[in-house]
Amino acid sequence: MKPNLAAFDAQVCDYLGSNHFCFTQFTGPIGGGPGGLGSFSEILDESYTLVRSVAPNGTYAGQSLTQDLHEFHVVGLKGQSALLTSYVSYAHSVTYAACPGSPSTAYTKNGLFSEVTTDGSNTELFQWSAIDHVDPHDTYVCPGDTNAGTGKTASDGFDFFHINSVDKDSNGDYLVSSRHTSTLYKVAGLHNPEGLAPGTVIWRLGGKQTSFPTMDSVVPGTPNLNFSWQHHARWRPSISGVSLWDNSNNNVNPPSALASSGMSIRITNTTATLIDQYVSPGRQLDSSQGSHQFLANGNHFLGLGSYPYIYEQTSAGDTVWYADFGVLPLQSYRAYKFLWTGTPLISEIALFAYAQNCSAPAAFYASWNGATEAVKWQYFTSSTKTGTFVLSATAVNNGTFETFTTGIFNLYAYAVSYDANGNRLGQTKTVKTFVPNAKLAASCNEISCPPGTDYATAAQATCGAPAAPKTSSTPVKVASTISVKTTSTKSIAKAKKTNTATTMSSSHTKPPRTRTRSSVSQPSKSRPPRTHRPTTSTTSSSSTSSAPVKTIPQSTPTTSSTSVPVKTVSHSKSRPPRTHRPTSSRPVKSVPQSTPTTSNSSSSSAPVKTVPQSTPTTTSSSTTSAPVKTVSRSKSRPPRTHRPTTTRLPKTTTISSAPVKTIPPGTSTGTPTTSNSSSTTSPTSTPTPTNPFSTKR
Repeated sequence: MKPNLAAFDAQVCDYLGSNHFCFTQFTGPIGGGPGGLGSFSEILDESYTLVRSVAPNGTYAGQSLTQDLHEFHVVGLKGQSALLTSYVSYAHSVTYAACPGSPSTAYTKNGLFSEVTTDGSNTELFQWSAIDHVDPHDTYVCPGDTNAGTGKTASDGFDFFHINSVDKDSNGDYLVSSRHTSTLYKVAGLHNPEGLAPGTVIWRLGGKQTSFPTMDSVVPGTPNLNFSWQHHARWRPSISGVSLWDNSNNNVNPPSALASSGMSIRITNTTATLIDQYVSPGRQLDSSQGSHQFLANGNHFLGLGSYPYIYEQTSAGDTVWYADFGVLPLQSYRAYKFLWTGTPLISEIALFAYAQNCSAPAAFYASWNGATEAVKWQYFTSSTKTGTFVLSATAVNNGTFETFTTGIFNLYAYAVSYDANGNRLGQTKTVKTFVPNAKLAASCNEISCPPGTDYATAAQATCGAPAAPKTSSTPVKVASTISVKTTSTKSIAKAKKTNTATTMSSSHTKPPRTRTRSSVSQPSKSRPPRTHRPTTSTTSSSSTSSAPVKTIPQSTPTTSSTSVPVKTVSHSKSRPPRTHRPTSSRPVKSVPQSTPTTSNSSSSSAPVKTVPQSTPTTTSSSTTSAPVKTVSRSKSRPPRTHRPTTTRLPKTTTISSAPVKTIPPGTSTGTPTTSNSSSTTSPTSTPTPTNPFSTKR
């Protein structure tokens, strides 16, 4: 955009067989009219590179035509020509007897349109002038009305017609809309099928001299066809007629309807019939501008012009989409819905990095104006401009071409954009992070300085390279999610006393543990100290054991042949080994297994402990769960020198002889899994870290 120019009628147009972006850059009076010679229209390709600049290239009453804001419509085979509107104010006196005081004008603002080529030459192919074909007394406005002009000076000529849209049909005839006469005109083109002279008005729809004696309606609740102050008239071959946006209001004359609407009108030789009407959901009366677009799916897309509202309705009039883009006085001349892929040049990507001070988080602002495929951004930072950059932040597109997020501060930054498939689209230049000096920072916040701050010249603080973040050498293991129960603080504190070194999950908070048990009783308090307590167990290789066996439940079925041992640490105490223990029929505590075990020997005197696995394991045994065994303990039993810590219970509990309830693989784990005979598939989302010690002690 050029300075001091406003954009109008932005839309997707077909140029040379492909989609292009078309709009008008306009400077001139409100409501349209003679403007500066700098007004023009543009055709851009998908990278927003200028392909063609289009403007009128004719004259009227000795004046060069200039581009008006109301119409830039690419037409013809592959968009080889375009329709443009213009205004010329010239000396032309008319007396309007129907107006109060019968005022006479000295200057008339004449509405015109021209068709020019889009090959770069802007050769004029056709020109039409309202004053030459329409009686000025057909107007519904008077000199001095709002936006109509007084007609007393050349710069304030009386706009009796106010042209606001032009279209062309397949026969080369034109459809012209006049707001101030509330009329649509069919104008003969260069090759009219009936042989009419170019520029001849073939018929008028609406207004004081309509060509259709019958203007009826088949829309329930609307007895006849009536519109006024309309905009955006278009030929609609699919209905053998036309469409328009009926404002029904100009904030001067009494409105002709209770609400503005889009209309579809079928036209025959003597009849114009309203066949569909698309009333604004809020039933507003739009006083200016507006649009009505037919969509390929049969729906209708409409804009309310003087209100910041747009909506989509089905052919039956049901609203399927409604939006606003702000509050009054925001307006939109027309609104459209198109499929459009914008791929701007990589050189157009911009990044601004900011931090309130040298130790504050950084705020990143990335912009790639018009990049419709950019959905994700990653921000990389470094302490030097040419050093090693590390990922500092990631942001997802929020529906605009500008993206904001915060991340780790460093002196330099760049951003990378990605599409929905993860393909890299482009990278910004490396920029230095802006840090205001202490005086300016006092008026800034954590994401920006006050509006109007000139960051290019504002005083900055001098920051040194931040300290490198601390990294942990502890291996991280992400386990499958399991169902857990909260344990008491006493139990957790007791577990910490074992000083067990284990492989931890990626969570910073140790999750609670679960326990499967039946009943409770009091164990012996006089037992001597144990000299060795491993924190975990290993897979049993025997079918029987004289020591308790404990297994750790697994949250998913296992099919892999690899098991991962957990590092254990023994803890020796000074008390002598125990040589005598009362006989008791104490059952072995067993936590259900979801993985079969393979027996490779017939016996073992050492206790064994299984290791929880986060990956599937394959076993050769057909047994699916370990049975619960009751072991008799003799008083003459020799002292134990090794006992798993996981079998030690709080002093208030023992294990009963009742069977232990097993948890089927994949049940109540919190993370659904899909298993078959050979594999287990987990969700792709980050799993909740699992505590390897899942039994309360």
